Amino acid sequence: MSNLAIRVENLGKRYFFGQQRRYTDLRQTLSDATRTSFRALAFALKSHDATAVHPWFKRPLWALRQVDFEVKHGDVVGIMGDNGSGKTTLLRVLSRITCPTEGHVEVHGLVGTLLDVGAGFHGELTGRENIYVNGAILGMARAEIERNFDEIVAFAELEDFIGTPLKHYSTGMRARLAFAVAVHLDSEILLIDEVLAVGDRTFRAKCLRKMADAVREGRTVAFVSHDLEYIRRFCNRGIVFAGGRVVCVGSALEAADYYSSTSARACSDHLAIVQQM
Repeated sequence: MSNLAIRVENLGKRYFFGQQRRYTDLRQTLSDATRTSFRALAFALKSHDATAVHPWFKRPLWALRQVDFEVKHGDVVGIMGDNGSGKTTLLRVLSRITCPTEGHVEVHGLVGTLLDVGAGFHGELTGRENIYVNGAILGMARAEIERNFDEIVAFAELEDFIGTPLKHYSTGMRARLAFAVAVHLDSEILLIDEVLAVGDRTFRAKCLRKMADAVREGRTVAFVSHDLEYIRRFCNRGIVFAGGRVVCVGSALEAADYYSSTSARACSDHLAIVQQM
């Protein structure tokens, strides 16, 4: 049996940005699509350039490009990079929330994710009801939720508020509940995005202990964080992103040192060299 948990080869994810989409009915959508197609064709024929792009079309943005790395079962990987460098997009692709535009991704094992704090939660529902809803979204069976319910509530330290509608929770309380549900999923791989940025120091320490327990159980953890000390202490592997590309892969210490010692300009220079290869 292979010890490989994640393999990423030549991964690319492209988005388009430009004119904001408006909501229309089906008739208007079909009408707009037809007119746009004929206008684009007329524009291309007029310019005698088959590759012409009509100015109405959205411009492409590569959030990830030519990304390659492997993660073994039991690894704890810290993912670093400036805002907009592609870290969250990577986790969204690995968790199958979004599909890659190009390249190949292999994920071997059941995945538990915590990417957006409170995603899948509903403000009008109580904390108790949201545990069941969010657990179901993450793929937990009702029996599994019921088996872990008391432990989830205790971990989140919300015993006195579990019957309160979520709209009355603070951001920190929501984060505690979201993390508690995610880490109690019987998953082999945990993908976590900046959860340690929310909550007080005591709760962050509890999160790290819980993730350490998960690693001792043989689970694989990949998490995004700007806290390099946490990455140095907790991780054995590190990946640094810049401009949607990987600029460093190595041990956690090597990657954290690279990121902390490299200015944004140096990262850009390195990226320019990689793009020319």
